[in-house]
Amino acid sequence: MTHRRKELISYLDNCPEIIETLNKCNDYGLTDYYLAGGAITQLIWNNILGRPNLENVKDFDIVYYSDTEDRLLEKSHQTNIEKIVTHKFQLDITNQAYVYEWYPKKFGNVIDKFNRTEDGIETWLSAFAIGVRWSDKFEIFAPYGLEDAFDMVVRPNKLTMTKENYLTMTESFKRRWDNINVLPWE
Repeated sequence: MTHRRKELISYLDNCPEIIETLNKCNDYGLTDYYLAGGAITQLIWNNILGRPNLENVKDFDIVYYSDTEDRLLEKSHQTNIEKIVTHKFQLDITNQAYVYEWYPKKFGNVIDKFNRTEDGIETWLSAFAIGVRWSDKFEIFAPYGLEDAFDMVVRPNKLTMTKENYLTMTESFKRRWDNINVLPWE
């Protein structure tokens, strides 16, 4: 196990809200899920900067994959899991099997259908493409590694994102964490 993975696990171990969320996802039986994205990256950044674990975190992104369930179940999962967590953070639960349907309207790009949860995470900015789940131990999916997150570097991922989306997103990050290094779109 790399030094960065050990460091991330120590941050996760010391964040009761994340532990609770992972446990509740398991208790609920959510399939092939990860708590991913902003909450994980921002946990890293806040620890590096000596801030409270979840300062400036807006929500917890939970992604999973099921192409056999009724589309209405995605909203039901969100409601049901939110009822059993006790922390204040909103959950944003998204079935990656159907992202291709709403992505063009929200972000302006047509994307291919994902075949697994990890496909969605791979389209995120490298510093945010980190998913964790619990199954007797922490499982970490980080297709681009953990270095960008720990180095506080945000770089574009042009697989599904437009330059305009990138600039909007990174402006928001810069307002909350002025220490990050946002790389140009180029």
